[in-house]
Amino acid sequence: MDERQARALDAWLTGLPPEAAQRYYLLLDELCRGLDVSRHEQFGFLRLRAEFETSGEIFGCSLEELRDRLAQRLPESVRNGRSRPRTPLETLRDQILRRGHPDFR
Repeated sequence: MDERQARALDAWLTGLPPEAAQRYYLLLDELCRGLDVSRHEQFGFLRLRAEFETSGEIFGCSLEELRDRLAQRLPESVRNGRSRPRTPLETLRDQILRRGHPDFR
């Protein structure tokens, strides 16, 4: 990403409310790691991915670069995932670890 593209991206990010920036970061992070659709199904996964990819094309950067640039503006607790809600799959895994699998009780 060249300096002009970085300035344009920073101008866009500066205009985002903190809550929106956090939500975008979490979505971008999951897109980059392979989205858990169960967490964001209500937002329309394919539409979101297309919008983020378009943003990347506009600013001349990859989804990972867009995520990393956004992460620079967020607190550490958001970047390391402590503030995100648990997915249904994570909740189920915890239940199985605590109580065992229902088929083997």
